[in-house]
Amino acid sequence: GSYAWDSSSYCQRWQLYLSLAPLRSFEGHGADLLDMFRGSQYLVWYFRALGARIGKRVCLYPNGADPMMTEPELVTIQDGACIDEAALIAHLNTQGVFTLNRLHVGEQCVMRTFSRLQQSAVMEPRSMLGEHTLILPADRVQEGEWRQGWPAGRGHVIATPLRKGDLPALLTTSKEEAIAAKAQQ
Repeated sequence: GSYAWDSSSYCQRWQLYLSLAPLRSFEGHGADLLDMFRGSQYLVWYFRALGARIGKRVCLYPNGADPMMTEPELVTIQDGACIDEAALIAHLNTQGVFTLNRLHVGEQCVMRTFSRLQQSAVMEPRSMLGEHTLILPADRVQEGEWRQGWPAGRGHVIATPLRKGDLPALLTTSKEEAIAAKAQQ
């Protein structure tokens, strides 16, 4: 929804969170305490504690990010996804009106370096954003689709969607599926 910057308690609490974030930094080095946990389960637990809905086998920020999730309580990341040095931004500030909407990253999705998913955007299962890719607010990346571009509209699809049966054994989600995919080859 939309919130006025100067009267919304959410906006003021969010500003407090941002103001306290420098306390995580190491004096003089500019490194964030969270950088020590990049790509680990500890970082997943941290964002879950802040309200993010994160599935199993998720890899968050193995190469860091600036910023890491700014509104984790509005983010859903499903099983097997990998978010590299990418931005999950669930807000838009237009002339003091702060608009917040959920973000959804589907099962086995990949966001590569410097990709950005804007508010209310959805990545369907097994989709991928290439380096330096922007997905605009309310856009939907279709299942199995690979996108590239700033912004990456429907005209910037770099690979067509794959059916689940077309995936190689390494990308399947269970042992049974891996065996079935190998048998088909």
